[in-house]
Amino acid sequence: MVLGLGSAATGIDRAGRGIGHAARGIASALRGATRATGQQVWRTAVRAPLDTGGFLGASAAAWIATSPSLLPRTWWMWTANIGLSQIYGYTTGALTRRLLGRAGRAVGLQVSISPEHRHRARLLGGAALTGITTYSWVRGVLRQREISHLVQQEPKNLATHLVGAAGGVAASAGALLAARAVIATARVYRAVLRPYLPPRVLEATSLLLTLATVGVLAERFVRGRLLEQAIERAEAANLLISPELTPPASPLRSGSAASGEDWTALGAQGRRIVSFGADARLISATTGEPAVEPIRVYAGKSTTRTIEEAVDAVLAELDRTGAWEREVLVLFTGTGTGWLQEWSLSAIEFLTGGNCATASLQYSVYTSALSYILDRRSPQRAGHLLFDAVRRRLDRMPAADRPRLFVAGESLGSFGGHAAFRDLPDMLDRVDGAVWTGTPGFTPIWRQLVARSRPGAPAIAPILDNGRHVRVVTRPRDLYQDYWGGLYEPWQSPRVVYAQHPSDPVAWWEPSLLWAEPAWLRERVGHDVTDAMRWFPWITFWQIAADMPLSIKVTGGHGHAYHEELVPIWAAVLGKDGTDDDEHELHRRHRRIVDAIRELGPPD
Repeated sequence: MVLGLGSAATGIDRAGRGIGHAARGIASALRGATRATGQQVWRTAVRAPLDTGGFLGASAAAWIATSPSLLPRTWWMWTANIGLSQIYGYTTGALTRRLLGRAGRAVGLQVSISPEHRHRARLLGGAALTGITTYSWVRGVLRQREISHLVQQEPKNLATHLVGAAGGVAASAGALLAARAVIATARVYRAVLRPYLPPRVLEATSLLLTLATVGVLAERFVRGRLLEQAIERAEAANLLISPELTPPASPLRSGSAASGEDWTALGAQGRRIVSFGADARLISATTGEPAVEPIRVYAGKSTTRTIEEAVDAVLAELDRTGAWEREVLVLFTGTGTGWLQEWSLSAIEFLTGGNCATASLQYSVYTSALSYILDRRSPQRAGHLLFDAVRRRLDRMPAADRPRLFVAGESLGSFGGHAAFRDLPDMLDRVDGAVWTGTPGFTPIWRQLVARSRPGAPAIAPILDNGRHVRVVTRPRDLYQDYWGGLYEPWQSPRVVYAQHPSDPVAWWEPSLLWAEPAWLRERVGHDVTDAMRWFPWITFWQIAADMPLSIKVTGGHGHAYHEELVPIWAAVLGKDGTDDDEHELHRRHRRIVDAIRELGPPD
């Protein structure tokens, strides 16, 4: 019995070793076949000629990509526009050619060119493509000069356009090679697995393996390199302490020696915010009236502090500085890095004679674009948690002793700040005024405003209730008349201003640009936007997206740069805009404030 069991075990062991040898042999053969087949298929896929339909589609898309958008283009903006457009055009053209080919075969239609005419057709086609490409590019360069003048910038030199166009072609060629590499990978898997798998299983298995391969490579590149590097840079920038900044001497500012918030913990943007701004002496000298020291409260973000704890820190700073006793209290929701618009902060302080307190907190260290991708909830939570906490505190105070409460935000900060309110009536019921600048088009309350706009009002400047409480301002004159020059009804409190430049890509970019033409572009209305701008699926989405990163760097009053117009805007919202009788004196007063803010050198 024992001998029998021993023989059986020996047999099993030999069988196992045999299976192992066979498996290793198959694996070795598989590796050899994979290597040989992969090299052959790879060469075939990469060296394959361009698809005719794809080439024509890419050419047409490149012509369209030279059309104007909102802002002048740098070389990399040209590269992004042309590269992404050609990718779209090549894909669309190749698919269209295949669909037409199948349709033609289905109805028995066949088109061919005789050999003696083929060479002539190629010459004529090449000449036509070269001529149209040259014309569209030159026309695009001239349109860029027009846009530069509209937004008061120096036109880019010719090298910028040449380098950008060449970079776009190179980028699209790289994308084509990458796509062919994916196709080659799928063919390799099919060729290697064909002897071992039935046809029905082969296709599904090769597809899954290809997707897994591409997914791993993309994850390593996008997350392992691009995303992680962006996060590391953002965190390093937040820790960087600029040598030109020193902790504030005033105890009425966070980060001072009297503050409960440590200077180094405020973050890069928080340190800049509490370091800049005018003191009571400068405010009084500028306005010619007595002034007090303004209050600036800020709480930074750390890995150990939640947003709720940051809100508690802001409240503690408001208590410490006596902010509840001021005439005006303004809550700001910052952008991704915690940045606030210095023009807004200083305008409030000069206009109120320093009798004000401004407060904000940092909810992220990432840029607005990165915050939008990674975490859109944080700006909304920061906006509504801070507002709700302050509103509850004010509601417990006697009405006669409360400061007037205002809210403000720019860009992603406007998106986050709106989260404190259900709708416009709720906002008007709970604040004394608001200034929202460069509000993204996907902000829910902004969408409500556009939907309820008076018929005939332009999409860039909707009119609600004939301007009784809410006004959209594309330039300072829109404070007291609509975009077409019509007068509003008397402005009642609370007053809410949406400052939206027609050339601001942040205000008008939204995902639906991929497939739908927006009303603001269909109307072609905007004093600093060329009327030659048109909508094209996919292409316009990327054109405006490429306009966004540098939109804050353009001349103030255009793009996403909201500067000196914030002085009259805040004067109107605060109710310090005077009457028609002293209009000229009011303008001179605003001019002095603007000049004083410029002398301060706001960190924009």
